[in-house]
Amino acid sequence: MPVGMESACSGRHRRFSTSPILKTGGAALLSCLTTLCLFLTTASPPAETRFVQVAPLPPQAIDGLIARSPGKSRAVILIEGLEVHILDHRQTPQALLRSWQQPGSLLVRTLAPDSDVFAFSYGQTAPLNDIANMPALGENIQRLRQAGYAEVVLFGYSAGGLIARQLVEDNPSSGVTRVVQVCTPNLGSAMAKIKTSVGPGQEAFLQSLTKQSRSRALQERRGKRIPDDVEFVCVVGNGFVLSDGLVSTYSQWPDDLQAQGVPAVALGAEHWDAVRNERSVQIIARLVRDRQPRWDQARVAAMRKHLWPSKLGGN
Repeated sequence: MPVGMESACSGRHRRFSTSPILKTGGAALLSCLTTLCLFLTTASPPAETRFVQVAPLPPQAIDGLIARSPGKSRAVILIEGLEVHILDHRQTPQALLRSWQQPGSLLVRTLAPDSDVFAFSYGQTAPLNDIANMPALGENIQRLRQAGYAEVVLFGYSAGGLIARQLVEDNPSSGVTRVVQVCTPNLGSAMAKIKTSVGPGQEAFLQSLTKQSRSRALQERRGKRIPDDVEFVCVVGNGFVLSDGLVSTYSQWPDDLQAQGVPAVALGAEHWDAVRNERSVQIIARLVRDRQPRWDQARVAAMRKHLWPSKLGGN
């Protein structure tokens, strides 16, 4: 901002308060300066976002257009996770749909008979917390409710599950009725420390998924809870027994969610495969469709024994 501009915006700069210009056309000048100040000081969104209907396809290929199917009362939003751009780092800031979010993918085709399906993607150039705090997802959820959907289900894959969780924790009246987390690093992942896998533009996003960063984020958000009227389930990939190959089972279903009675389902799949193989997709579709009430501590204890028979959480 040019020197003196800030004072001009506040109207306290002596030069502007006594100048003859203000006595003639000064009001218009001051208005222009104020507008310029707002333009210069307003922060741009931390990342590009995209919200699009993928089933059924709307009559016009316009992002954000909602075409509710007759008789359909459920909308499902597929939220992407980390996508490593090894060959072309120029894609990092772009909000691109992933293969499993695309119209015609196995997941979308499986969900479509019971639900209208939407996809939410984002550029991965900012820390996850900054992306989760952006208003775009919440605004589109409100648009879905206004379109007449009685149910809005957030399906968060990998890091996308963190965005879904933070949204309902921070906005209890968001209109979301159910969250399905799949292979989500609630406690972070040791693999996020391998920075050589991403370009410089994606490092901040990857860093926010490390164990250290997630520990700080959860500490800052202590006291936040899943709203009682929002159903929530953790789909735990355990294709490698204690992990899905990228995220430990304990990180996918941590103590704080267990204490809230959040149910868990063991998928028996690896991280990459969880949204792509037939068996996993059928399990996920059932969880999206069916009620997911909270568990009592006896059921939580039984699932803990199933996942970690030797008490090896391996977080």
